[in-house]
Amino acid sequence: MSSTYSGLEVFECQFERFALEHPWIGRRTGDLMLAPRGGGMLEFQHATVFALPEGGAHEVHGEILAWYLSHGGPSGSLGYPVSNEKRTPTGHGRYNSFEGGTVGWLPGVGAFLMG
Repeated sequence: MSSTYSGLEVFECQFERFALEHPWIGRRTGDLMLAPRGGGMLEFQHATVFALPEGGAHEVHGEILAWYLSHGGPSGSLGYPVSNEKRTPTGHGRYNSFEGGTVGWLPGVGAFLMG
């Protein structure tokens, strides 16, 4: 017996697993949205999670999320996130890596595209 899955079901599984592994993102607040190149995105209380059909869901939140979305989100030149938000090695800032670059955040500076 074979099973077929629609794109939405595949994303539902990815997002459900992500939420279980990262409970700090809170409860789901939005509806699953299809995104460019067959990807998907889903809003939670404290982050938005982006995924591609081949796998690899990653969260973006706070000022980095606002900057990313204002610069086209997954439709823009950065494409999809390839990491969750991380602390900088110094611990003073944060960053997310994307297919097309990295967006950083520093206190007093805000979010910016890293060189």
